[in-house]
Amino acid sequence: MLNLSDYNDKKVRVFLHDGSTFEGYSTHNSVEYSFSEFGVDSGCLQICDYLIREEEIESIELIEALPSVRSMEEELAMIFSVRRSFSEHLKRWEDNELPDQYDLNCFEYSAQPSQEEFERALDLQRERGDTFIKLVGDVPLADDFGLSSGVRLTMQLSGGTECRNVNDKVEIKTPRYKDLKETALKHFGPVRGEDFAARNADHLYEYLGCRGAYLGEKLVGAYYFYTSGGYTCVDGLIVDQDFRRRHIAAALLKHASEEAAGNVVFLHADQDSVAKKVFEKLGFREVGRRYEYLSAEIGSLTAKRKPSG
Repeated sequence: MLNLSDYNDKKVRVFLHDGSTFEGYSTHNSVEYSFSEFGVDSGCLQICDYLIREEEIESIELIEALPSVRSMEEELAMIFSVRRSFSEHLKRWEDNELPDQYDLNCFEYSAQPSQEEFERALDLQRERGDTFIKLVGDVPLADDFGLSSGVRLTMQLSGGTECRNVNDKVEIKTPRYKDLKETALKHFGPVRGEDFAARNADHLYEYLGCRGAYLGEKLVGAYYFYTSGGYTCVDGLIVDQDFRRRHIAAALLKHASEEAAGNVVFLHADQDSVAKKVFEKLGFREVGRRYEYLSAEIGSLTAKRKPSG
């Protein structure tokens, strides 16, 4: 008989009797808590906002943290999102607290999905009320279903940052929350909407560490970070658009490298972005890539689908 409390705050893979699986960080909810909070008269495991009843569970596996950049990336994703089985070649990553954030709401493919699998994925997105679909994987798709494509690089720091020019007037410290939120609204609000920018800032600030670059009382740049098992991921690096070309990014990444204290430091960049070139100048080198396929408006995409038969 399973003792669900053994899996509290653990990274797990849960197999259900109906054949589906869930992967992520789990919280054990006792019968009493489950009933008082959710009206469920059963002990449960909770992964993100999915409540899995004890009687639904066939077996549970602990997911070991393997020493690699990819496993670290997966570990970081599981802080925010749950991965579910979906079809033969697709798994579904879901972050229902931020349903409009593409990175953690996507379909991960292990091989080329069939047209039927892709259409099932579209149907699920419509049922959820989502207007986008995103596919991600380790190799390019032979059939991209008419989606826009891109490549997201994993870049690892080789030695210390090669910072020839660092703004020595910058003070690096944990930023004030109100400053960080103002920066998020300024830079991401016009692109993704102020509601999303505010919720995303709340989300990241709650779960990750953060450092900010200050010139006097002004926050001019920041990044989030997550450390585990000898690896440090630097994420969400941003420099205020009014203070660019002043070596703020170099100062932030130099601090991140020093604070990591011997850990492997890595970050992400789009293949064709200006940021990639900046990171290369600072000593980061490509060690992996993910292929991404996106449509931000599935209404127009589904209208072009050919009728079956």
